[in-house]
Order: sequence, then C-alpha cells, then structure tokens
Amino acid sequence: MFNDYVLYINGKRIGVLFDNKVLLVSTENLKKLFPNAIEEKSFDWGYYKLIPIDYNDNIELLEKAISATYDDLYFQQDFVCDISSLFKSYSKYSDTIKKIYYLHITFLRFCYDKGLLKINPLDKQDRILHMNFINNDLTEKGTKIFKELHHKWLVYTDKNDDKSDERSVNIKMLEKYYLAITEKIKV
Repeated sequence: MFNDYVLYINGKRIGVLFDNKVLLVSTENLKKLFPNAIEEKSFDWGYYKLIPIDYNDNIELLEKAISATYDDLYFQQDFVCDISSLFKSYSKYSDTIKKIYYLHITFLRFCYDKGLLKINPLDKQDRILHMNFINNDLTEKGTKIFKELHHKWLVYTDKNDDKSDERSVNIKMLEKYYLAITEKIKV
C-alpha cells in the first residue's frame, strides 16, 4: 500500500526513501553538496522541502549527504552531558553529591582551559553555573573530545577510598586522558 520509508538517525527523521529515490530534508550544507538539485515538496512532510540525492552508487557521497542533513537539523542540539542527573541519582547521599560537584569543577575548568567549551561554566568563586551541555556549548574540538574525556574522568574518580579527594583534582590524569584522546582521533 505504501511505497515510502522514513529515514531516521538517532530517532530523528532526516529524509525518506520514496519510489527508489533517497530524499533528504533540504538544509544549507546539503544544498552545498548538491547545488543543482531541485527541491521537492512532499504532501506528508508538511513544511519540509526535500532534495533528491543522486549518488550514483557513490556510498561515500551518500554518507556525506546524510551526515550534513543530520548535523544541520539536529547535531547542535544533541545532548552531551547532564551533571544534574548525577545529583538526582545520588539524592540520598549528600557526601557523594559533594564529591561529584567538586570533581566536575576540576573537569569543567580543564575543559574550558583546553578550549573544549565555548563559555566558562564556572563563576569567579568556582561555582558551577551550567550543568547541562549540548553540542552547541562545545567548540569544534570539544564535540570530538568532551564526551569521551568526561566518561574517562568519571570512571577514574569513581572509587571510594582514602585517595578520592586527590583523584578529584588530579589534573595530570585529565591531561593524560586528553592527550590520549587527541592522539587517537588526530585533533
């Protein structure tokens, strides 16, 4: 009955397969990839204009087109980190919340100093002003490094022993993780 299939990435629609054609939502960067493409209007996609993608079995070009569409539509708003959710998880453990808060002060200061964050999330008294981060809060370098660095930092600091306080301010370990990630992804 129907001959079209909606294309999704991360649960967000970016286009449709219709009559053996790939149609992606028209975006600025997609138009740059296909400057001569004619936009089509679909009756069931409302106000979206779609660009038919003629990739002639060039899978690399198709991947670029899909990435460009997703990035233009959603990437900047993608959620990266929510520190406040950690507080909610440990709401009955005030000592753990305090530890999480202080280890994030170290982490966020490091990230800002390394140019991973656009705006300093700490005030002059080192209080955290910003608890939720999306890709738009990160620099280009930050979008490639922040999430993995945060994960490594949380794993490293997630130990309850007599060295917990030392670990939560260990900039040398953050630097080690940072250098390993930048080398791995060639940033």
